[in-house]
Amino acid sequence: MRPSDESKPTNSVERVAFGDYAVHTEIEINAPADLVWATLTDFDNLQWSSSFKGLDAKVEPGAQVTAHFNLMGLRQSFDHTLIEVEPGVQWAWSDPFLLGMIDHHVYRVEPVDDEHSRFIQTDRANAGVAIVAGRLTAAVMKRMYVQFNEELKVETERRRRQR
Repeated sequence: MRPSDESKPTNSVERVAFGDYAVHTEIEINAPADLVWATLTDFDNLQWSSSFKGLDAKVEPGAQVTAHFNLMGLRQSFDHTLIEVEPGVQWAWSDPFLLGMIDHHVYRVEPVDDEHSRFIQTDRANAGVAIVAGRLTAAVMKRMYVQFNEELKVETERRRRQR
């Protein structure tokens, strides 16, 4: 099944429970899954991303990493333990990151067919400050992830044209 050029990304914020919000974003990319993964994990060349600036270690199960971000113009770093790692497919973390809030952030690449992929980025915000600011935090996450997904699409499709 080939994605149509008219396909739109699916993006949402859902209240799961009191103080618990789920963020779901996805985008179809006109490139094979292995190229999307290679672009996503090329941490030395993430200048195309306005927010995610990479990890300081390889994507491996149980890896202790520092994730670097540009958030609201400020360089910020968060320590995480990688979980749910499937090389070439996904990685995640689920750690406290802001005033006791826990996020469960997943980066996932799925093939649609041999020449097209879907990139899915999900997150959960719960506990800690999420009890009073979860909806706002999830809305900010969604906006950042939609922008990142678009930037990943542009960069991956550019790399595909250069092959």
